[in-house]
Amino acid sequence: MAINRIIYVRKTDGREERFEARKVFRTCLRAGAKKEEAKKIVSEVIRRIYDGIPTREILKMVLKKLEGISPSIANIYNLKEAMISLGPSGFVFEEFMTQLLLDYDFKTKHHIFISGHCVKHEIDIIADERSGKKRVFMIECKYHNISGIYCGIKEALYTWARFEDCQNFFDAAWLITNTKFSEEVIRYAQCKNMRLLGWRHGEEACLENLIEEQKFYPITILRNLDESTRDKLFEKNIILCKDLIKYDFYSLSRLCGIKKDKAENLIKQANDILI
Repeated sequence: MAINRIIYVRKTDGREERFEARKVFRTCLRAGAKKEEAKKIVSEVIRRIYDGIPTREILKMVLKKLEGISPSIANIYNLKEAMISLGPSGFVFEEFMTQLLLDYDFKTKHHIFISGHCVKHEIDIIADERSGKKRVFMIECKYHNISGIYCGIKEALYTWARFEDCQNFFDAAWLITNTKFSEEVIRYAQCKNMRLLGWRHGEEACLENLIEEQKFYPITILRNLDESTRDKLFEKNIILCKDLIKYDFYSLSRLCGIKKDKAENLIKQANDILI
């Protein structure tokens, strides 16, 4: 997997960073590819990349190779894009996080109004620890529907200001995003002892690891899911692959107004991912 030249890739936001083959290798393994399969994919990517290649083009390359191994593995590799597609508003992401935290033994409520010291606030999620220190968290969810956007300092300042006005009700503040945090946010959170959960933030308790550990995959991970069908499923609060497989294709078709063959295909894909 060695590369004998320095290659820079262009990210969605226009920034360039050095290509790291090990990132592609690790993500292929996490998606379910075998070690030898992952090595072959990385070798093919190294052979075809060029200086300034968009990261989206690398993604397409890898997905095509994984699709040849297993469609379900290709779907799981696409988790980052799936989290970006939980839009267009932030409501679905908030519901997703509420359910994910429940799976990790938190008692959760969302969209609760709290009268702070100065003004009234709508809290995205209130999460009570059921074990450990049994703290009560005030959670602000920040959803981004464009890849490459960082959760910035404005969101961190806003979260902390809200927490300070409501701290009679909470033990700690927690900012959650579906993308990465800027370095400034990370420094601020460390200074204020504010909890962060986001993409590739932290070695173990980063968002993608929590999702993968519980196979808590959103339906947007299904690569042939079109926006119209996605929105129909969201309207019926079908957000997770786990939700999807509770239905047979006939009842799903009737509930959401989608064709039976499409419903059957989506259920099959979801089952394959969750095995």
